[in-house]
Amino acid sequence: MAIQDGWHRLTYAQADRQAVRLASALVRGGVQLGDPLVVRCENHRQGLVAQLAVLKAGGVCVPAPHGPGGTAAAVRATGARAVLCSRSTYDPAVNGAPSLALDDPATWRKIASVPVEAALSRSSAEGGAHLLLDRDGRERLIDHRSWLRSAADRSRRAGVPGGTVTIDQEPASPAALAAMWWAYSCGAMLHTAPWDQDPGWPLTGARDSVTVLTPEEYADRLDAGPSPERRTVRTAGGPGTVVLIGGPCTRRLVSRHFAARPGTRLWSEFAPTDGAVPWTAQELFARDGGRPHEPGAGSSVPPLRLRVAGAGGESLPRGAVGSIVATGPPWWPEDVQYSGWRGCWTPDHTLDLTGRAARGPGRDDRPAARRPAPRWK
Repeated sequence: MAIQDGWHRLTYAQADRQAVRLASALVRGGVQLGDPLVVRCENHRQGLVAQLAVLKAGGVCVPAPHGPGGTAAAVRATGARAVLCSRSTYDPAVNGAPSLALDDPATWRKIASVPVEAALSRSSAEGGAHLLLDRDGRERLIDHRSWLRSAADRSRRAGVPGGTVTIDQEPASPAALAAMWWAYSCGAMLHTAPWDQDPGWPLTGARDSVTVLTPEEYADRLDAGPSPERRTVRTAGGPGTVVLIGGPCTRRLVSRHFAARPGTRLWSEFAPTDGAVPWTAQELFARDGGRPHEPGAGSSVPPLRLRVAGAGGESLPRGAVGSIVATGPPWWPEDVQYSGWRGCWTPDHTLDLTGRAARGPGRDDRPAARRPAPRWK
């Protein structure tokens, strides 16, 4: 099963079969390699089929920004060849690009009359791309290889989803994209909505499930949970892991998480630009909520001082070449961090990198015996 959307389901075989038919219609309709196609679907099932079809046709998938006029704005910004949408998300203001409503039976009747394109897929699993538009109209091109690598890294860190990946975001939103391609690459099921009304969703899944949220969404939902009559052996524990994608995770959020769900792992993935492909990630623990500094990937760095150190660790004057180190406050876990680079301060207060340390990438060139070991608290 690829997607469970309330009572509606979509299998991997159904998604691939529909995507092939849709991609064939796009190619025979004139879509060329690298052409942008806007996707604005009502639900995740249609969104998955649309994105797979765009990738199979060799196009660039452009998720339309949510809100009124988002689809038309995406078409104007990218010159999209077509819009893949639903009847409820159809935008009459779109000009110059045909719109295909994927929940309209008439659309699929027309597609069924188009022969399957023998050249599919025209882009490999790693060759496709997404063009993400932010609210300010800026564009960020992400090749599909980044999604797959990001999903593989997430599996190595947090583990491969054993059952489902649960979300509660709009289709094709940054966090939803990250969760969808993670589930798809692992062969897991993306569960996007409960079977009936559940105020605690998506934190009421099975113990072997993983929930993906933004830090802001998690802060709003952390206190919610299943009502007493809905608690069962299957759902009482909630997800085994919560993955937060987007901004940094605060100490207060860490404390609230482990107070409410002490047996649930918490991962923070910092993705400030597009909210989809993380820059860095970190697992957070209960002790991180009580630290004097903000924990987690993407948190502000405490006061650090860069200096150029000599062989004995002493600070060198301007113009003298030595090892570049960062010195933190006394309570910082590593009071001295060695960059593995050599450099010097110039007269105009610029730090000039002159090369790697002599002992190799990532190492300081001072004798190991004279290198202070980091102190962990």
